[in-house]
Amino acid sequence: MVELVERSIMINILKTLLIGIVAFYLLTYLSSSSIVKTISSDVRKINIDSVQVAYRELGQSYSKAVVFLHGFGGSSYDWKEIMDELSDSYYCIAFDIPPFGLSEKAPDFDYSDESIVRLIMNSLNHLGINRFILVGHSMGGYLSLAIASLFPARVEKLILFDAAYMNNSETLNGSKPPFELENENQTKLYQIFLDIGLKTYPLVKFLYLTSLSTGTILNTKHFECIFAQNYFLPAEVLIKFTKDKTFQKPVNIDLSNIVAKTLIIYGEKDNITPPSIGKYLSQNIKDSQFVLIPNEGHMPLANKLALEKVKAFLKGE
Repeated sequence: MVELVERSIMINILKTLLIGIVAFYLLTYLSSSSIVKTISSDVRKINIDSVQVAYRELGQSYSKAVVFLHGFGGSSYDWKEIMDELSDSYYCIAFDIPPFGLSEKAPDFDYSDESIVRLIMNSLNHLGINRFILVGHSMGGYLSLAIASLFPARVEKLILFDAAYMNNSETLNGSKPPFELENENQTKLYQIFLDIGLKTYPLVKFLYLTSLSTGTILNTKHFECIFAQNYFLPAEVLIKFTKDKTFQKPVNIDLSNIVAKTLIIYGEKDNITPPSIGKYLSQNIKDSQFVLIPNEGHMPLANKLALEKVKAFLKGE
C-alpha cells in the first residue's frame, strides 16, 4: 500500500514537472514570437547572393551614410541607441548579418568571412551606397577591418567597437568550437543541446551576462530582443556557420592598406576581445586613435562616453 502511494506521488510529481516544462517553453515561444513581430516593423529585406538580408535604416537617404555591422549572435538592433543619436545628421543603415537577426537562416549558405564580406558589399551596391562610414562591433569589427583593407577607397571613416582580430600575441576566447566538427555523432549530439539551449531563457541570459561582464547596454531591452531573434535560429544553421568559419580560407587583412581615419573603442573589462587587441590595431592602423571606456565590458555600444567620442570623431574633433 505504501509503495503504491509513493509511486502515485512520484508519478504526480513527474507529471507536474512535465507540464511545467511544456508551459515554460510554450510561454517562451509566444513571448519570443511577440518580440520578433514588434521589432520587425521597421525592418526591410533584400535578396542578395541567394539569401534574404534584413536591415534597418534611420535618417534621410541623401545624408552621408553610416553602415553598422554587429557581432556574433547580435543583430541590427544592437545599434539602436547610436542610430537614434546619429540619424538627425546621417543616413544610418544596419545589416542583420546572416544567419543572425531577422535575415534568412539558410542551411546551405556559405558563411565564410569572404562570402559575408562579398554579401555586405553587394548589399551596399544594391542600395546605391558607394562611399560610407563603417562601424563594426566584435565579429562585425573584424569584417569592417576586412572591408576597409580590401576596399579602402569606399570607406571614408572607420569605427571599431571591441573588434575581433587575431595577431601573434592574442588568442580570442571561444575561437574554436567545443566539439569536433568532423565527428558526425558528436556534432548531432551538440546540435540537440544547441536546439534546447538556444530556447532556454535562464541559460542564455546567464551566458549573456557572463560574456558582457558589465555595461550600460545591460540596462536596456537588448537581451530580450537578441534572445527572441536567436530563439528561431536552428542549431543546424549555427553549426554550419561554425564549420564555414573554422575551415575557411582566411581573408587577407593588411592593416597597412587601411587609409580611413579610424576610431578604436574598447571596454575596459572586455574579456572576450581584450583591450590589448585595440592597442595593437591602433599601433598598426596609420591614422587611428584608441579609446578605453571605463567599467564597460564587451558591448559599450550604449555607453554615453563612447557615443560622445563617436559624435566628436565624426565631426572631425
